[in-house]
Amino acid sequence: MTDDTKDTIYVNKIEPSNIYAPFGKHQINLKKLKNNRLQLRSKTDNVIANIKSKMLTKNMKVIIDKFITDQDILFEDVEVLNDDEKDYLAEIAERCDISDRLRIPSPKLTKIQSDINKFQILRGELIAGNDSKELVKDFKVLLLKLMNSKHISKSEGNEIMVTMLQLGL
Repeated sequence: MTDDTKDTIYVNKIEPSNIYAPFGKHQINLKKLKNNRLQLRSKTDNVIANIKSKMLTKNMKVIIDKFITDQDILFEDVEVLNDDEKDYLAEIAERCDISDRLRIPSPKLTKIQSDINKFQILRGELIAGNDSKELVKDFKVLLLKLMNSKHISKSEGNEIMVTMLQLGL
């Protein structure tokens, strides 16, 4: 990672006298960004619920600077982020509707995807006839976890549970 963004000049290209610049469907405060603080506002200059102003680490600032100056964000830039930084930037990208341009793999999303993949594998094993007690227990626990996180609807989960009861599992 290089320090290319050290001398970045923050100016709203559309309206140079405005301290806010477009950042997806919201705005970013350029004056605060210069001091390593990320502060977002709605297009009508209102505070955005659930997105708090936050001090940026050096690694996070490199990514934000590259994003607002339309530079390519390299894999190496993202790789040096810790899990909390990745989660925060992934949330910002999603909330600002810029996840198509700012792709940060969120460890939370990776864990959920891992659970969904494991669920599909266990489901396949059950369908194939493997009915070991440990496998059935793991499947039920994972099913409840995915139902609680709303990745599987309650109706679909209940339907699966009823089917399992009918099969004696």
